[in-house]
Amino acid sequence: MSRRPAALAAALSLLFTVRAATGLAEERATLIWKGESHPVGTIGGKEFVVSDVARALGLSVAADAATGVLTLSGAGHQVLVGPGTAQVPVDRRIVGISAPARMASGALYAPIDFFEKVLFPLAGATGTYDATRHVWTLTPAVPPIAIEVAVVHVAPTTQVVLRLSAPARTTTTALEKGFQIRFPEARIDPPFPERKYDDPFVAAVRFSGDTATIDFREAGLTAHAYPLSGPDRLVIEVGRRGAGAPLESVAPAPAAPPTLTIVLDPGHGGAETGAVGPTGLQEKDVTLEIARKLAATLPHVLSCRTVLTRDSDSVVSLDDRTAVANHERADLFLSVHANSSRAASARGSETYYLSLEASDRIAQDLARRENEAGGAPAPAGAITGNPDLDFVLWDLAQSAHLKESSELAEAIQTELNAVSDTSSRGIKQAPFRVLVGATMPAVLVEVGFISNAEEEKKLRSAEVQQVVADAIARAVAGFFGKRMPAALRSTPRPAVTPATP
Repeated sequence: MSRRPAALAAALSLLFTVRAATGLAEERATLIWKGESHPVGTIGGKEFVVSDVARALGLSVAADAATGVLTLSGAGHQVLVGPGTAQVPVDRRIVGISAPARMASGALYAPIDFFEKVLFPLAGATGTYDATRHVWTLTPAVPPIAIEVAVVHVAPTTQVVLRLSAPARTTTTALEKGFQIRFPEARIDPPFPERKYDDPFVAAVRFSGDTATIDFREAGLTAHAYPLSGPDRLVIEVGRRGAGAPLESVAPAPAAPPTLTIVLDPGHGGAETGAVGPTGLQEKDVTLEIARKLAATLPHVLSCRTVLTRDSDSVVSLDDRTAVANHERADLFLSVHANSSRAASARGSETYYLSLEASDRIAQDLARRENEAGGAPAPAGAITGNPDLDFVLWDLAQSAHLKESSELAEAIQTELNAVSDTSSRGIKQAPFRVLVGATMPAVLVEVGFISNAEEEKKLRSAEVQQVVADAIARAVAGFFGKRMPAALRSTPRPAVTPATP
């Protein structure tokens, strides 16, 4: 009987020797996460105890005693891993690892890529293991930069717009027949490896690693890139050498002041009445009268010509209204509207300029009503049904004019406040379809609430309509006076607070 204990002891000694010789003797490593150190069992720094790492990351661990399978859960995720698992179920997908998990010394071990591919991403972390110090240091993972691409030809150039999910530093390189953009400090998540385009200048856009490449259709083209924010994007303009270059400014002769073109847009028209007041006053009629008066007033204070998108009770689509301004090469596009609210007490004026995101829910609802009235629904995150086109129009047409549009909106609102006895309703932004695609400063003015009985009565008055027109004219004159003093003709008539008719 005494030989059996001795034999068992010898076998155990031999087993330990074999395990140590093959790297199976358990060691201890340290995992550092969020400033705290956690002990983790390891074998040779190549396999680690799954439950130790999971608990250090804040995941809960449940073990099936019969099978040894561990269920790891937390932050809405679930992972199943057990002895022999090489294809790991993670939520509803499968992640392959380099070697199957296995049991050793009563604990489940997994190779290092199990943690790198499965557990660390669930915790929003990335890790670096120092084999010499046996220390695994985790840091919060930086999410990849998602990129959307839009390509559009706006003569004489083609614009390639890269919309980014977050700001990112870029470097650019001109090629003989292309243009490259690198993201040296970020991981990028491109929408495709390569896409070809039927464009006069751009043949394709390709992504590889941290680099986006624009392939030109011919040699000798030039490109330059510039960043924009709100949302973050990079615009690359491609064209022939000299195309699109700004012309040298020529000072006008004193006797010939610059002539501006201002397009005025009376909202609604025809069967599209717009809002209707308590006694039946229709928005389409008010906006047309104010726009006509404004068209007559502006040439007295500015060297300008005025164009109406409609001068009668007719239907004009939202896209056609902006197209008129672009066709006329207008220096300003101003859309006139009257507001409406379910709250009968709502009153005052508001001035808007374009944004893909509305300032608040009320602004979003107003833009939706105006867009739907013009036959152009505005789904969340898009102004038209073509996201690429929406994005390109927004970036290329209005981004360069947002500062001017906001300044003009503030000037108009200030003047309207002066002729009203109501507190300012402020400057707001919203995705108005009628402003999309305007290649000049563009604003939309809600002159008052036609749904308010008192304001409806005022808006019916020709005198009040003229007061409103004068207020807007003063704002427009002040706006251009700072930029083109020679265009000013005279000082606009002073503000007058109208009496209630």
